[in-house]
Amino acid sequence: MANEIIGTYSRTAYVNIWDGTTIFQVEALMDTIDIDLGDKESEFKPTLAGGRIEIQKPEEDTMVTFEGWFMGIGDTDDTTPDGLITKFMGGSDTTVPFAVTNTRTRGTYQVFILWTDDTAATIANSSIASGANAMRFRGAGARLVSMKPSYTDKELKFTFKFRIPAYDLGGTGRIYWESTDGTGSMASLSTV
Repeated sequence: MANEIIGTYSRTAYVNIWDGTTIFQVEALMDTIDIDLGDKESEFKPTLAGGRIEIQKPEEDTMVTFEGWFMGIGDTDDTTPDGLITKFMGGSDTTVPFAVTNTRTRGTYQVFILWTDDTAATIANSSIASGANAMRFRGAGARLVSMKPSYTDKELKFTFKFRIPAYDLGGTGRIYWESTDGTGSMASLSTV
């Protein structure tokens, strides 16, 4: 994977969605990636003496939004994914023609995004060799909360959004970042 502008991550990225069983490599369907890390807000309440007391608010959810094109509603074949509508609707189908009806099922996912100049990397949770640059995001416990198809400019395009909690029930962080500047390697990330 080569970067168009030296010293930056440009043009390409790897995007994988893991549903607990299968890793779906979906960057071929993507046009844009937006990561809105949850704010860590504070509020300053005035006291009677004119001072302020800081009240820290809980960290907000992280939102990861993608735009892209689909050729289908999605199936269980991770080698040629053609959409995520099936994941959003909570169903599955393995026979053509694929069909899905809305259900109350809501899946939990891990979202992996990798930017790198390591040409040996083939998937977002790959290991990165020493000498290569890379930055990786992983969000665990994600829910696919929004899927919006749009046919504007004579082009069927989808915007879909994952909501990721800052922490699990026990207080363990669910957002993970790592990078290497070429002076060390990065191990492959587990999907647990």
